[in-house]
This record gives sequence, C-alpha cells and structure tokens, in this order.
Amino acid sequence: MLRFLAVFFGFFIFFVYSQEDYKLEFVQTLWRHGDRAALEDLHPIYEANWTFGGGGLGELTPLGMSQMNKLGTVFRQMYVENEELLSHRYAAKEIYIRSTNVNRTIISAMSLLYGMFPPGAWNIQGVDYPNSVDWQQGFTFVPVHVDGPELCAATQQCKCARFVELQEKWAELPEVQSANAKMITMNRKVAALFNITKVPQLFSSYTDAWRCQRNWFNDTLYRDLPFYNEALYQESQTTFKPYKKLMEGYFEEPAILNGVDIAHETSVIQGGFLLNELYERAREKANCIRNLENCTSFLKPVKFYGYSSHDLVIYAVLVPLGIQDSVKTLDGWPDTSASLTIELYSNTSNNTDFFVKFLYRDNSRVDFSDVTERVKGCNGTKFCALEDFGRAAKKFKPLPDFQTLCQTPLYGSSISTKYLISLLVVSLLTNFKI
Repeated sequence: MLRFLAVFFGFFIFFVYSQEDYKLEFVQTLWRHGDRAALEDLHPIYEANWTFGGGGLGELTPLGMSQMNKLGTVFRQMYVENEELLSHRYAAKEIYIRSTNVNRTIISAMSLLYGMFPPGAWNIQGVDYPNSVDWQQGFTFVPVHVDGPELCAATQQCKCARFVELQEKWAELPEVQSANAKMITMNRKVAALFNITKVPQLFSSYTDAWRCQRNWFNDTLYRDLPFYNEALYQESQTTFKPYKKLMEGYFEEPAILNGVDIAHETSVIQGGFLLNELYERAREKANCIRNLENCTSFLKPVKFYGYSSHDLVIYAVLVPLGIQDSVKTLDGWPDTSASLTIELYSNTSNNTDFFVKFLYRDNSRVDFSDVTERVKGCNGTKFCALEDFGRAAKKFKPLPDFQTLCQTPLYGSSISTKYLISLLVVSLLTNFKI
C-alpha cells in the first residue's frame, strides 16, 4: 500500500507540474576518460609500441582525445546552444572541472573542454586570448583542477581496511566463489596459450591489454598470436564481468553474511561518498537559488561541475541508483568517454521546488538517454524530486564519515590477518585499478 501511494504521489506531482516550465539551473557530470594504451606489456605489443599521447602505458590515445572532444561538443550543444545555460565564451565562474591525478584523465578533461569552448569568433582577441600572431586565433584555455590525496574517497583511491574485510567475507558467498572459479579457469587457459607456467591462475593482464590493443594493433594480434580470435576475446571480457560488478556492490544473489549486507556495505564504501557529494552539491545549489544571501561565493555562479574519472567510479554510482544495466559493455564497466550527468531544475512558478534528471551516455557512438524514470527512489517520474534523490543517496552515505567507517571493523573486531584471501583478488584489484 505504501509503495502504491509513493508511486501515485510521484505521478501526481509530475501531473501537477507537467504544465509548468522547468528551468535548468545546474549540471553535474562525471565521465570516463577516452581510449587509452594498455596498462601492461603483453606480447606482441610492448610499451615501445604505444607511442600515442606522449608515449607510454596507460596514456590517452588520439582516439581517446577525439572521443572526449566529441563529448565536449555534445555538452556545448546541450548547455550552450540549446539550453543557454553556459556562455558561448569561457566564463571562469560558471564552470569547474576536476580530474584524478592521472595523465589520461587530465588530458581527457582538456580534450573535452576543447570541444565545449573551441576556438571561434565569439572569443575576443586581447581579452580571451593574446593579441599575438603566434597564438592560435580564438583559442582559450579552461583550467582543470587535479584532485589531491585528501579527495581519494570520490575516486576509490583511499586505503580502506573495512573494504578489505568485506572482500575476506564475500569469498564465502557462492556467487563470488563461482566468479572466482571461472576466472581462475580462464587465466590458466590463456596462460597456457602464452606458455606461462609460473602461477598461471594469476595471469589476468590479457583482459585489459587485449581490449586496448585491438583498437590499434588488431592485425598484429591476428598475425602473431595464432590462438587469438574474436570468440576468445569476448570470452575473456565476459568471464571477468561478474567479478568487476561485485567489486562495486552489484550482487545478483542475496549477499548477507552474519547479518551484514555485503552488497550494501560495498556500495556504501565504493560509491556512497561520491553519490552523496553529488546530492549535497545539488541541494546546496538549490538553497543558493532559494536564498541568495546564504550562498557561497563559489557555488552562486557555478553552472557546470565536472569530474574526469574512471570506469569503476561511474559504475559505483550507477549501482546504488539502480541503473547499472544502462552499461552495455562486454566487461561490465562503462566504456571510454561514457558519462553520467545529473541536471538540477527549478520550477518557475515555485522556487521552493527542485527536481533532478539523470542522463547516461554509454559510449562515444550513442546519444545521452534519460534514465530518470528507472532511478531507485524517483517513483518512475520524468523529473525526480530533489528530496527523493536525497533519500536515495543517504541510504548509501558512509557514516559517521568515510574515514571513520573505513577504520571500523566490519564485525567489531580487528581485521583478520588472513584478509589476503587469495593472491588472485589482489592481482585483480591491481590490474583493474582504473
């Protein structure tokens, strides 16, 4: 009955406001970096072959730059041309961009911003760029702010003892045991093909390497690896897909051990901090609009707030929102240049009411899709009440705070010295680290 009333009330709210105008006030978005080089050497492609983006493993490729530039162009069309939220010229107080401290995410942000604010006649010589023949006419820089270690919680780069203990416990779950067994079998199979005899069950770098190598060296793979084919590649990606989802809190089966909801606890640690940061900023922005004199000097003018980040970070936010199935990749995590965007709207007839929309773009070949109606807690409405977003986010808020939670043992006792349940898990965490 309560569920029915919640859904009915949601539809009633939408009906009441469907004839009103919604005004876009603020945009928050996080994206995965563009196409990159592999993270490790794997025969027949080595670091010397990755000459792109300055050269080296893990660096952004020209394809990745193009993907991000295209996403920036999409944002310009949406928020400069269509909605007229942002100025045609870069305005310092309107936009704030953060990036993890990694070359590929920093250059991805720069490539995206080149698409959002490209050289053009709207930029004024001597004002937006130097009055110099040596300067590309119309080009202006847009800053990217690099996150320091104190912001590690938003990108899963903090050391979290509680998460280690979660992994120790979830190894008891049949769903995890099944995923582990399939990965070990797959690793041994591919290790034999590469003639690797030392701990073959730990050989897992091929999953990432092949995904990157095929974009640039596919002919070389087929020429130099007699066993390589499309079926083997797809098997390598889908075999690791379940475990990658588990890492971010998506369990398909009940995951409760000794009264602890392992899936929920994982989502709280992996995505809860960032999800609540997104909600709190939207709430503060709404309060700014309601009551301008209580608004911070930073948040009052800002209209676009972006994060240049990684696949597992985006997926960790999608899971508590209940829209993880929006990801269509073989390996389960968002594709290069994927983006989750959260728009904040006010109602022009009543500035006390605010709503959000959730948009998701799965890769560089598709458009944004409105996934708001599928978000948990939004009651199937096209515009999700900000308060409903808040209630959904707070279910995954790390309490009392992220650092304290991470230092609090899961079962009220010290963490077992057996927390390294298998070298395989450690290897996976290393190889899949963004």
